[in-house]
Amino acid sequence: MEVFLNFIKGISLLFFAAGIILSVLVLFNYGLGFSESEWMAIRFLRLYLFLAVTGILVYILIRFRRRKGE
Repeated sequence: MEVFLNFIKGISLLFFAAGIILSVLVLFNYGLGFSESEWMAIRFLRLYLFLAVTGILVYILIRFRRRKGE
């Protein structure tokens, strides 16, 4: 069970990091206009922030869960 939970924590941190990096890239693209790619449009910022928030919430829920006997 611990191996599975560690795997889920790793995946959730990956989602968090990807969401933050993509959000920053979209904001730089919006300000500087260096790319015309569709996935770099400002309307995708909400999706990337959703990925970041979901990733960190899953990590927190697994990391600080209650264990039996505590």
